[in-house]
Amino acid sequence: YFQSLNSWIKSKKRDNSRLLTGIELQQAISWSKNKQLSDIDYRFLAASQELVKQEITRNLNTEKIERQKAFLALQSAREACRILAEARKYTKRNVKKIRLGKRWIFGITVAVAGAIIILRSTGFLQLAEWNMLDRFMLNRPSSGIDSRVVIITIDEPDLRDIGQYPIPDRILAQALNKLKSYNPSNIGLSLYRDLPVSPGTEELTKIFQTTPNLIGIEKFVGSKVAPPPVLDKLGQVGLADQVLDGDGKVRRALLSVGSSKTKLRYNLSALLAFDYLNKQGITPKSLPENPYYKQLGKTILIPFQSNDGGYVRADAGGYQILLNYHGTRKDFQSFSITDLLNDRVPPPEIKDKVVLIGSIAESINDLFQTPFSTRLFGPPTQMAGVTINANIVSQILSGALSGRPMLKVWWKAIEYLWILLWSGIGAILSWRWKSLYLLIVFISFSATGLIGIAYLGFLQGWWIPVIPAIFGLIIAAITLPIFTSKELEKIQLRQIVELLLAEKEEPAAAQIAIEYLKQGEGQENQTLIEDTVFNISSKN
Repeated sequence: YFQSLNSWIKSKKRDNSRLLTGIELQQAISWSKNKQLSDIDYRFLAASQELVKQEITRNLNTEKIERQKAFLALQSAREACRILAEARKYTKRNVKKIRLGKRWIFGITVAVAGAIIILRSTGFLQLAEWNMLDRFMLNRPSSGIDSRVVIITIDEPDLRDIGQYPIPDRILAQALNKLKSYNPSNIGLSLYRDLPVSPGTEELTKIFQTTPNLIGIEKFVGSKVAPPPVLDKLGQVGLADQVLDGDGKVRRALLSVGSSKTKLRYNLSALLAFDYLNKQGITPKSLPENPYYKQLGKTILIPFQSNDGGYVRADAGGYQILLNYHGTRKDFQSFSITDLLNDRVPPPEIKDKVVLIGSIAESINDLFQTPFSTRLFGPPTQMAGVTINANIVSQILSGALSGRPMLKVWWKAIEYLWILLWSGIGAILSWRWKSLYLLIVFISFSATGLIGIAYLGFLQGWWIPVIPAIFGLIIAAITLPIFTSKELEKIQLRQIVELLLAEKEEPAAAQIAIEYLKQGEGQENQTLIEDTVFNISSKN
């Protein structure tokens, strides 16, 4: 106390830093009670109390100012949020009315179609396109029984009755002799007979030698199986080979193999069909514009190419055609070999017909998967090789005699335009309909229409791409809103900034709103906001 008092006196009562404050002042006031102090002591204590009062007043004023500043800042923030919310709401309504230019539709259409064409060229869609073709084949209306082709089957009950397999030469000779007596147009023996099966070999050899309309088989591609020697010398042998796709199904028919250096070998079915037609004065003729195209009666045989239809880099060796199935075995006249041997086959059912003899027994394993093997539940139903040969014969005869369409494909340029068209439809629907529900409805209708068009085309013999077109339709419909929404977002941000900068009543709150807007956006949009502010400020 005395040090502070003396220092204050020495400063001529000007140095307020020497005055007492806080606990020291409280202690001094308590000590001075009931004491007789000098006038200078009381003046010192009074000056100290006055200093404390002034400090308290200053602190109260500062706190009041800070509270006022905080209140004003809170008001400004609330106003900024209100202005920003109104600007967002207003611009959102405006943006909904905006329809971006048609260049977006064109750009998305070309980009999506191009991507799908590239994807298709990799083979990624090949299996799906095959399966769609199978569905069309399965759901096609029945053409009825082809009465020109008859199948003589060898099934498990026949093998039990005969007692062995391969069937003895004598039994086979008896069956062929029966058929000869019924005067068929020709006979296709779809059984490998490279080795004799006694007894009855001489009888069978004699039948082979005296039946000019009988054709045997050999396996030429892959693991070879020799033809019957007698028929081979007579030139009455056809190929039994079938062409399998990657999923193991038969969708193509191999009509012939050979080149300029090797002997031309025909498929059993092709030989039977051409011989039948030749008796009616119909022979294959090369077209002048393309020697590989063969005019055959009312149809044209067009060789399969590696990338036809849904195929990608398929093996197109030999002369192949797309197989337009007539149906399963129930779509042909069919009798068992036991019925034939026991005279239960009416001769008129054989006369002037193409007859095929072959096994349908599972134990023989001459079975293949085809489009008719497609099943959702249970194991797939396989088709015997003899039935596939019957289908090939039926396809050639029906095309040549009645003009039934062969299965054809579009040129690649037309397929690309087709994919481009449906990609464009998807983009247009997405551009026109903002509602997700309506968009899904219209896309579903469009996809159904696409499948319907392709199915009608299939009934007329055209294999029209469905899967890549559907991909284009859906992906374009999804892609357009993704890109346009980003562009509309930028347009909305620019409009919000323009509204905020145009605010005259609360310019400070508008500036705060712009900062809030920037804080809620990513780096790209922050740059866009800053550029918009700069451009508008420069103009003003």
